[in-house]
Parts: sequence; C-alpha cells; structure tokens
Amino acid sequence: MKYRTIPVAAAVVASTLMMPVASEAAGTLLRAKFSFDGLANCDNPPVRNFPVHGEGTGELSVDRSATLDMDSTVEGKVRLNATLGAAPTEAPGGSASLHVLGRHTLRAVRDYPNKVIIINMTVRGSACSMSIENRLKPGKRQYTFYNGSGLSYCARPQITHSECSAY
Repeated sequence: MKYRTIPVAAAVVASTLMMPVASEAAGTLLRAKFSFDGLANCDNPPVRNFPVHGEGTGELSVDRSATLDMDSTVEGKVRLNATLGAAPTEAPGGSASLHVLGRHTLRAVRDYPNKVIIINMTVRGSACSMSIENRLKPGKRQYTFYNGSGLSYCARPQITHSECSAY
C-alpha cells in the first residue's frame, strides 16, 4: 500500500490553505511553519489506524496573495495559491479559501464533497496556536479526503497533534 493513496483526515490540514503568521521580509506580511499528526480509519480503501503526518509553510503577502507549501503522507507535496477574502479557489478534490477573523486570527477553509475542514490560526507576537475542525455536510455520513489520485471514504479523523510557529 502506498502512503500517497491512503486517505487521511489530517491530510485535510495539509490541503487546507495557507496559514500565515509573521515575517519581516519585504512584501511578506505573515509567515508561519506548521505541522500535524493524526490517525485515519477508512472503508474505501480499507485501512485502520493509518498514521498521518504533514508539515509545511504558509505566507501571506501585502498584496493579499497567499501560498501554502506542504508535504504529507497522504497527498505528497502540494502547493496552493489563493487571495485573502476572495472566492474559494480550486484545490485537489474540492476548493480552499482564506479569511481574516480578527486582528490576530486567520481561517483556512477546505471544502470537500462530504465535509469541510476549518483551520484557525492565531498569532500574537511570536506565539502561535492552531485548531483543526472537520465537519460533515448535512446528510453525509462519511468523511472524504483527496488521496493524490481520487477520494477516500473514512470515519471522522483523529488529529493527535498540531502546532505552528512564526518565522
């Protein structure tokens, strides 16, 4: 079994969007590193307690453009580009968008056919916190994840660890 073809709930985070934080580079408003770990139990393909890991960086530029570079055990290397506050952009298996919730908090939304993944990242000075929430859409019973070649159907993913830091 190849990691790339195994769906993972945590991979959602990976495919989410850019979760920027803070930077002093010219033209870059926010910059962050993030990582997450989780476990997935899926029916199609059948797999139990599949360990998922992802890590990457996100940047938000002064022109409101954002970029996420991530590497995960589910999708491999992924780059997503979006504009802050714009309509969702196409992403593997669905769409992604980035929003400002307040002076210190950004929200990335990853929309799949059966579920939505919401990632909130709050940065105050050099402190950074991140939360990840998976929500089923009304009438749906399984979570779907893009696995690099199609969709996987799984139980609610368990995020066991997530962290972020400004750089």
